[in-house]
Amino acid sequence: MSISLSKLACSIGDSPTLKINAKARALKAAGEPVVHLGGGEPTYPAPQAAVEAIIQKAQSRKIKYTPSSGTPELKAAVLDYTRKYYARQYEPANVIISAGAKQALFNFLLAAVDPGDEVIFPAPYWVSYPEMIHMAGGTPVIVRGGGKGLEVNVADILKAVTPKTKVILINSPCNPSGQIYSEEFIKTIVEFAEQKNIFLVMDDIYHQLVFDGKKTPNPCAYAKEAKNLVIINGVSKLYGLTGLRIGWAVCAHKELIGAMGRMQAQSTSCNCDLSEVAAAAALKGDQRCVADLCRILQENRDVLLQEAAKIPYIRVEKPAGTFYSFIDFSHYNADSNALAQYLLEKALVAVVPGVSFGAEGYLRISYCADQASIIEGMRRIRWALDKNAPKEIKIGDKLLTRD
Repeated sequence: MSISLSKLACSIGDSPTLKINAKARALKAAGEPVVHLGGGEPTYPAPQAAVEAIIQKAQSRKIKYTPSSGTPELKAAVLDYTRKYYARQYEPANVIISAGAKQALFNFLLAAVDPGDEVIFPAPYWVSYPEMIHMAGGTPVIVRGGGKGLEVNVADILKAVTPKTKVILINSPCNPSGQIYSEEFIKTIVEFAEQKNIFLVMDDIYHQLVFDGKKTPNPCAYAKEAKNLVIINGVSKLYGLTGLRIGWAVCAHKELIGAMGRMQAQSTSCNCDLSEVAAAAALKGDQRCVADLCRILQENRDVLLQEAAKIPYIRVEKPAGTFYSFIDFSHYNADSNALAQYLLEKALVAVVPGVSFGAEGYLRISYCADQASIIEGMRRIRWALDKNAPKEIKIGDKLLTRD
């Protein structure tokens, strides 16, 4: 009799974004001139305040366990952040600090969802949502828009609610599309969920990375007691501090936060001491770095859109935030996995297949790389797909000919 893995382990797939990253890194390590447009982290340098805090903490030689749910200093910084951007006053018992926003969300699902409970979220969605819900024993309920575009109406969400609905999960601005849900959408969802005693999780990890003078609606503006409203955020995207692995959840429901803390205490125990010090410094430091990152990303987005316009038969909706575009390439190949593999092998461009986000025929193309990489990557994609593009292309020191 062979030793077998658990049914859960066998049912959970690899993260497609991490998989494409690994493949692109392997090609690059082999000396191939790969252009990586599949990434989910800004190249923007770490804020100076965070760097100095790490150095000071390291030099103290006191790098120890921290309180399981977060240090008082970082909790205080998160509370100040929440007051500033959500106009809502919370206490330390309303906050849990986790190893990234991803763990905060996973802790929530473990604390709130029972087997058979339904978790509703719109497509396209972040790749980990369905798998995380499965791991918590819940049932993912994916809501799709009725039209050709990516937009999901609030009525579509409400129609999906059943007696088994435990959670509605909204990511705005959205990874992968960059779309921002409207004020009316958020208002309706917040009021409905509170009235029906359904948890509403706002995955707000990109909430400040918005362009063209836009703002993301504040869900707290429409909540009363807000005991069902969970706001998840972190320092990874806004400050380019993906390597710290620090995120958090805020909720008026202290019992929920306490339960999330117990889940965390029995798994990771606590967060990295250095990371918590650095995250607190970033939150309390000069915030011009966030505005600067937004400016760079908006310029990068515009460059990507200009280059995308040169490729016929594709369809792209202008991203209002994040650092992703979600482009319909179905004219060339409706199988996004096959298309992404083709582009990586043929043109040495890494992108992420849309099927992973619940939208077949699309590719997620990131614009958080430098502009030269964006232009070069889109040039290669056009060469690989458009028969009217030049037949030959130089990639690295090789001259390639399209079949």
